[in-house]
Amino acid sequence: MKVIIETSARHLHLSRKDLEKLFGKDYQLKKLKDISQPNQYASQETLEIIGPKNSFPKIRIVGPERKKTQIELSISDCFYLGLQPIIRVSGNIKNTPGIIIKNKQKKIKIKEGVIVAQRHLHISPSKAVEYKLKNRQKVKAIIKGKRGGVLNNIVIRIGNYKTRLHLDTDEVNALGLQNGSQVELKI
Repeated sequence: MKVIIETSARHLHLSRKDLEKLFGKDYQLKKLKDISQPNQYASQETLEIIGPKNSFPKIRIVGPERKKTQIELSISDCFYLGLQPIIRVSGNIKNTPGIIIKNKQKKIKIKEGVIVAQRHLHISPSKAVEYKLKNRQKVKAIIKGKRGGVLNNIVIRIGNYKTRLHLDTDEVNALGLQNGSQVELKI
């Protein structure tokens, strides 16, 4: 099975509560552009995140809102900020580092929510059945080329998705890949 890679660059998801703390009551994110997964988009708004050592001044918010605020970074990003990198499936933020999130006027401190997203394959229910994949099953990818290798522990995420393998910038760069590259998945 060949799948398309998408680079998941650093970004954040905000809860309604934190969105209102930073932007005001009833604030609605402004869509910059759709991203590949249905009903998700990059917003026009960016925020600064401040760690114990350094900060990133413009982190894109991905909408729509989530139940809990979550920041997705690479391991290199965590080291730069002075945070302990913790690899998790998106949404699993218990016992992860917190961080300060700031816009021009306001800032908040979240107690947890910074993760390195576990590499994962988004896939629709019909495609999952076709390839005999189960939700949360782990598979691997074979990467060919000068910096090729094997990526283990790719988590299957079944839902209303377009089939895409999400890797962070560290992983894509280490393997000499680009957004849109195709790799072979081994089940």
